[in-house]
Amino acid sequence: MVHSGVFIVLEGLDGSGTTTQTGRLQNWFNSEGSVFGKCFATCEPTAGPAGSITRLALNHRLSLDNRTLALLFAADRADHVYKEDNGLHEPGLYPLLQQGVHVVCDRYLLSSLAYQSLDLPMEWILQINTQAIRPDITIFIDLDPGVSERRLQESRLNRDLFEAASIQQRVLAQYEKAIRLLQNEGHRIIRVAGDQSEEQVQRDILKEVLPLLQKQLRE
Repeated sequence: MVHSGVFIVLEGLDGSGTTTQTGRLQNWFNSEGSVFGKCFATCEPTAGPAGSITRLALNHRLSLDNRTLALLFAADRADHVYKEDNGLHEPGLYPLLQQGVHVVCDRYLLSSLAYQSLDLPMEWILQINTQAIRPDITIFIDLDPGVSERRLQESRLNRDLFEAASIQQRVLAQYEKAIRLLQNEGHRIIRVAGDQSEEQVQRDILKEVLPLLQKQLRE
């Protein structure tokens, strides 16, 4: 896909810091990184119709078949990417990128492939997400499942559907498979060590993102 904005995705196990680093990256764009242009920070599932239902299921407030949940994630992603900006809701990512706005997304396709393939074929999950546009770069914040579990215990009173301690090791194994699958499809996926200070993780992320922004600025 040809666009002006740079599409950046942050991924990792629950507790790896994707939400924290999304916020830090947005703040960087609003300060010293402002020379590169505007930034829009977002996340999945979204607050849209399909995303809201998805969150109800993740929070154990709605019971859904695994296939239905996977399809909802895919529907939410399609809406997230392609919806038009009519001033009533968050604009779609594709229109923003075409306008030259950089996008930072907390979780995207790689999460679906890792988490939903715990019970479903990964190839099918990829198939139902064929309309998802490809990020310019996906940063995987690499973290040991034991550290992930400790952080979740310290920070969350209620755990969602995929945050049980017994699941994190399995999720990491699926992430490894999903990373290889998407890399074979041409996706650029870079690993950053997550067992560092927030500041160092941010510096490592910027080290990978800056060349893309500098290239976009030259063009």
